Amino acid sequence: MPTPTRHQKTPVPSAQAGRRRPLSRGRKWVFRLLALALGLLPFLLLELALRLCGVGHDTRLIVHAPAPAEANVFRFNPAADRAYYGVEDLWGPDSRPFHLPKPAGTYRVVVIGGSTVAGFPYPFELALPRLLEVVLQQQLPGRRIEVLNTGMTAIMSSGEVHVLRQAVACQPDLIVVHSGHNEFYGPGGSASNIGSLTPSLAPLTNFLKRQRSYQILFSLIHKPSERHLIETLPADINIPLNGPVFQNTLQRFRDNLRRMVEIAARAEIPIMLSTVPSNLADLAPLQPTTNQDTLRRLKEVARLMSYREYEPALATLSEARRADPADPLLAYRQGECLEKLGRAKEAGLQYTLAANLDGCRFRAATPFLDVVGEVASGGGASFCDAAAELRLRSRLPAPGDDFFLEHVHYNLEGAWQVASILGKCIVEDELGGVWRAGLHPDQASRDKLLEVGMLDQLAVDSLTLIGLEAWPFNLSPARVPEVNALKARLAANFQRVDPEERELFADLPLDAMHQHLWLAMGDSWLAKGRADQALRAFQRHIHRHLWEEIGYERAAQALETLGRSDEARQMLRRAAEVARGIVPPSLATEVSD
Repeated sequence: MPTPTRHQKTPVPSAQAGRRRPLSRGRKWVFRLLALALGLLPFLLLELALRLCGVGHDTRLIVHAPAPAEANVFRFNPAADRAYYGVEDLWGPDSRPFHLPKPAGTYRVVVIGGSTVAGFPYPFELALPRLLEVVLQQQLPGRRIEVLNTGMTAIMSSGEVHVLRQAVACQPDLIVVHSGHNEFYGPGGSASNIGSLTPSLAPLTNFLKRQRSYQILFSLIHKPSERHLIETLPADINIPLNGPVFQNTLQRFRDNLRRMVEIAARAEIPIMLSTVPSNLADLAPLQPTTNQDTLRRLKEVARLMSYREYEPALATLSEARRADPADPLLAYRQGECLEKLGRAKEAGLQYTLAANLDGCRFRAATPFLDVVGEVASGGGASFCDAAAELRLRSRLPAPGDDFFLEHVHYNLEGAWQVASILGKCIVEDELGGVWRAGLHPDQASRDKLLEVGMLDQLAVDSLTLIGLEAWPFNLSPARVPEVNALKARLAANFQRVDPEERELFADLPLDAMHQHLWLAMGDSWLAKGRADQALRAFQRHIHRHLWEEIGYERAAQALETLGRSDEARQMLRRAAEVARGIVPPSLATEVSD
């Protein structure tokens, strides 16, 4: 066989000749992505088909108002909360309509937060954002004020980031974030029974819950719970202060606040971060005491306090705390003894410490309040320390039943005080104006503007009582006196109501009490043949729901029954205007008799 020269090609073996050139890294990823896309294609087609057919829930925050005659009328979507809960439809956001583009001369504020913003157990028209609107309208009478409420029950800061990202589209002049209570137990929280397997996956699970195919699949396997919502949220009520779960949750809260500030900055919208106050003085810690020696000492303290021997009780508590410094009930009882002894400042510190030590983390502990100020001080946001200011306004050593219904939800006075605190921050820090105390309505004027009646308080107290009797609130060592005090108030107020009205109210379902009290009462009066009382109830509903044509239509029905046909036709014309998106500018707009 001749030897090949250097100019001749050496024959390649047939095995090597059959090999293909290796794919580059880029081409490999192209093929991988194509394979993934082909695998997902059936699901994408299913999702598209479900959306086109209107199956499932649209969870976008901002949607067109139902069948508006004017295309520029929008509202917050009542189903937006399903992006965080899934099948459950809870409470929030407020579906009050607004116009886009924003009308000239309007100062629009968007408030973001959980159930304290949504207003539970009050209806939206008595929630913090609506009270803030009334406060600002009185301070700025020459401007049209709109305060829009995105509050959703139990939502935590990771969900609020998503809400804020969407809320910038409603063209707010200011975004207020009033958040911090739900970081442990909200959907996707670090100690929650609801949401993702781990808090880091909360954005992914929220994304899945927005998909119609996921909603349909989950609805097939979901078993509705008959328990109270509060009982379904906590997975752990013994979370140590500054332990790893606490610290990791605190860091996520910090990161999410920073994200919200960054989103607002990119949209060139001012943002205000607010601390959230808690009931510190009038509801005992819920974390159970398990140390037998501590339990023995607490029984001795209870005996001494029953005889008003507060100094010996305080000495016993001090000794017990040296042995068991992390027990929240010991600190709480110390606060009670100090308050009885007139040492209010020291009592306030112990009440605060007890709330911080309480392993049941419904309330935002002091480190969470500090983080709000820390993030705001980092630039890009203004800061309103509502928690500190409310403490100064409390008649107690620390805020208690003067401002709260239970641990975190405001009573009407509490929401009003926080609204005035936020309003002052907005007027002075955001608008550069001067807060004029003389323009701030007193309690009587407030109640007239809001059309608040005794039935509103009865409805709220009824809903609060149900919550206090549920787990883990029923673990409170002061459960019996707390519940008895609420029942006594309910009974006293119930007797103050006219017997005929009392009878109608008692027959209302809880949902009607909560969401449309005066509309339901008007219907009940009509059924009873009392058109005069029905008209007054419908007028109250209109005053609070200026944008709902049903109130005007029901009022027209009552007027027609009363033989006031011209007024009935006028009311129907107003209903038609409202249906086209033409509504009065403010809750404070009077509705004449």
